[in-house]
Amino acid sequence: MILPPALRPGDRVALLAPAGPVDETKIRTALERCRRLGLEPVPGRAIRERTGYLAGPDTARAEDLRAAVSGDVAAIWAIRGGYGALRTLRHVDLRPLTARPRAFIGFSDNTAIHLALHALGVTSFHGPHAGFEHFTATTEASFRAVLTRGEPAGALALPPGSAPVTLTPGQAEGPLIGGNLALLAATCGTRLQADTRGAILFLEDVGEPLYRMDRMLTQLRLAGLLDGVAGVALGEFTAMPNSVTPGEVEDERCLDDVLREILGDLGVPVVRGLPFGHGVENWTLPIGIRARLDADTGTLELLEPAVS
Repeated sequence: MILPPALRPGDRVALLAPAGPVDETKIRTALERCRRLGLEPVPGRAIRERTGYLAGPDTARAEDLRAAVSGDVAAIWAIRGGYGALRTLRHVDLRPLTARPRAFIGFSDNTAIHLALHALGVTSFHGPHAGFEHFTATTEASFRAVLTRGEPAGALALPPGSAPVTLTPGQAEGPLIGGNLALLAATCGTRLQADTRGAILFLEDVGEPLYRMDRMLTQLRLAGLLDGVAGVALGEFTAMPNSVTPGEVEDERCLDDVLREILGDLGVPVVRGLPFGHGVENWTLPIGIRARLDADTGTLELLEPAVS
């Protein structure tokens, strides 16, 4: 993998909205967060634009991303997710980052950009958005350990009260790949489809009812994304609405039942409830970097540096 340089105090960081629109509260949070971390924020020109559920026209979002890719910034940090990153990518060439890598940070819909960078062999970072409401001590510790030091971050700290659930016991090693489940499913059959063979696949999502979780996981399985994985690390699956279609009998199964049905016979370690995704806590996970997953203890250890 091509590693971006470590973030250092005073570095300029582009703040972008590649997907959904952002309000002034998120923009203010992103600016203040950058400064508190010792970084100089460089807001994109289009971050205050809005076109329905998008942060302005595709061309405006893409121009901000192009400017960041070619500009004098040390990193690119998404203010939020939402929807629209796939549309943005249609208008942007990310290949300059192979010659001059910079850290791209974000999650949720920005999984699309992570997959595009992974296909180019560039490490990017599934981590908290700059405008994310929560930035706890555990979240910040992970962010700093992964992005500011050119050495392996080691075991990522679990927040107080964390209780990961072992679905299949065991330990595994492999490069990290994954992100938002809906985006992993949406990119099946496209040039962005992830190559997960030998990898630790990590997944998270928000607002998806149980039957849709079932459908997307089954889609990954049918598309071959679960073939040959070394292990599966499951983060937060938050705000799951009632999964019952009106008029149907309520399904007494829970998320863990569905996860065991679809992932239980893979013969690899599987653990749920790790602190990443749309919950309060959000680890920074470097994509393409080797890690060790221990499903018995619910721990994840980064074995390689993620930045140079």
